Amino acid sequence: MNTEEILRKLISYKTVSETSNNYLADFIIKFLKCLGIKAIKIKGEEGRFNVYCKIGPNVDGGIILSGHTDVVPTEGQEWKTNPFELVRKKNKLFGRGSADMKGFIAVVLSLMKGIKKEHLKKPLHLIFSYDEEIGCIGIQKLIPFLKKIKPKPKFCIVGEPTEMKLVNQHKGKKNFLVTFHGVEAHSSLIDDGVNSVLFCSEFVNFLKNKQVILKKRKNKKFSPNYTTINVGKINGGIAVNIIPKKCKIEFEIRDIPDFQTHTLLKEIKKFLFKLEKDMKKLNKKCFIEFEEQNDFPPLNTSDNQEIISLCLKNIKSNSIETVSFGTEAGIFNKLGFQTVVCGPGSIKQAHRPDEFIELDQLKKCEIFLKKIINTLY
Repeated sequence: MNTEEILRKLISYKTVSETSNNYLADFIIKFLKCLGIKAIKIKGEEGRFNVYCKIGPNVDGGIILSGHTDVVPTEGQEWKTNPFELVRKKNKLFGRGSADMKGFIAVVLSLMKGIKKEHLKKPLHLIFSYDEEIGCIGIQKLIPFLKKIKPKPKFCIVGEPTEMKLVNQHKGKKNFLVTFHGVEAHSSLIDDGVNSVLFCSEFVNFLKNKQVILKKRKNKKFSPNYTTINVGKINGGIAVNIIPKKCKIEFEIRDIPDFQTHTLLKEIKKFLFKLEKDMKKLNKKCFIEFEEQNDFPPLNTSDNQEIISLCLKNIKSNSIETVSFGTEAGIFNKLGFQTVVCGPGSIKQAHRPDEFIELDQLKKCEIFLKKIINTLY
């Protein structure tokens, strides 16, 4: 199977986040087995798996090629084609996940038939995760495995769509759920209840004011060039004539590298503690719950790391990029693997209807990864 044929097969599996990727994982394992390469499934959630394989000798210093198998939903989007059937139009391949990021996985798999296992001096590791799109869930489940992995790889390339540009820095992402518990009452008896929505609105205003302050702490490498806070969801109340007992808010922080996020979280929690005290003055039954839903760190690989010179040499480029979207790369880097992001396709196509990847991008990725793999001989 060539790259396009493999990609066609990968896209046919409807691996939307929080659904099973079992059949896709089995396809990868069977594909590699036919080439004499052993891969395993590592269960994370029911029906969801990380796929891992090592090719080559049991010595330290190899390279990880990593990608996620899940895709975002297509519901509510107007597609001109079936999103889970690869369609070729001239030099573009359309389908959900073509750019983000089954295109990269297809290139990696297509190169495995050319691997000379017995001649490798350092091993090649393949890691294909699940549920990256909802907070890097799968790879975080794999952290205990990666901490003990032997032999230990030295480098990691995460193939998110960067148009084959080398990325060594990206923002992190942290999601939070805050639930305000007030007291229900008839809306005509306003003093008998505690309005959870009103207290939640005070918190929203606090976050808005914090964002104004954060805009002043700039990092010119990013766009937007500061740490951002986004309130994504609010849900409270059941009827207009009932004082709302409960209100939930979900917000995220996308932090630039070296930002003191723990300090910001202390300030947020301090404000919520004050709000809770104000609510309890009205009724002791009131309280506020704060829950961290997921957390993946920013990527901050130094320009002078060996992985940078290795990739620049083989990609024929002198420039290093930064991106504002998050990836699993920060997790790999934090575990001690020198990590970069570099993959085919454009992030501008990701998550959109009629997502596509250009054939030229897949070819550039193939040439680059061939050179990277050749450094292991």
